[in-house]
Amino acid sequence: MNVLKLGLSIWICLLTWVVPSRGQSLPDARTHRVLDPPAGGIIDSGGFFARDPIALKRISESILKLKRDCGYQIYLVVEPVLITTTAPERAAQLRQAWLPDGNGLVVVFESDSRNVGIGREMAGIPAQQDSAARIPTHETDAMLTRTLEATDSKLAPEPYLEALMGNLTREFERYFKLRGTPPPAERTMKIGLLVVGTLSLLGLVGIGLGSIIRHTSMSGVRSFRFPLVDRPERLGAICGASVTARRFAPKG
Repeated sequence: MNVLKLGLSIWICLLTWVVPSRGQSLPDARTHRVLDPPAGGIIDSGGFFARDPIALKRISESILKLKRDCGYQIYLVVEPVLITTTAPERAAQLRQAWLPDGNGLVVVFESDSRNVGIGREMAGIPAQQDSAARIPTHETDAMLTRTLEATDSKLAPEPYLEALMGNLTREFERYFKLRGTPPPAERTMKIGLLVVGTLSLLGLVGIGLGSIIRHTSMSGVRSFRFPLVDRPERLGAICGASVTARRFAPKG
């Protein structure tokens, strides 16, 4: 029994050390150092941008501008090589640790293999009480697809990563700008007319279906007729009648 309790205690301690809680720092994939969310939005521990610090500054400025204007946070982590994990797995872990509320994403770039991992929320459509910076999953997927398609994969590693991050931040800026812009009056009128036309069409279809159903139900109704009776006709009454006459004296 004591051995069992000791084993359970060790297992719980291991889980507590491996699985980060919401908003907690995460160990480095190579050195097991605790990683905190970078203030400038970028971690480049291997010196990937050492030959082009201006590009690093431009990426950081675009990330900070998106956070300042739209409240959406993007983190970029550049790793020379990942041994015990992959870029997508690492990105998902960092996103869960740094952005538990879903108001951002994490991009992990493995410079040795040029593999890109993007950690994003997969919760579907946010609820009304959630953060305004949260985005529906299908919208995020569409923006990521456009970003990857617009980035030339034949570029050198440094220009490729800068182009990737530039296209990514522009996509999110465009999304938040469109979401915050009210639709034009012409579009509202067109939508209203479309709704009225659709309702009218549905009404006509309902009337037509009702007529068809009523006609079908009436076609099966049985008819009953009174039998012929051999009686002499009186005063136009075919089956006979009783006639009574009354006289009234004129007013005197």
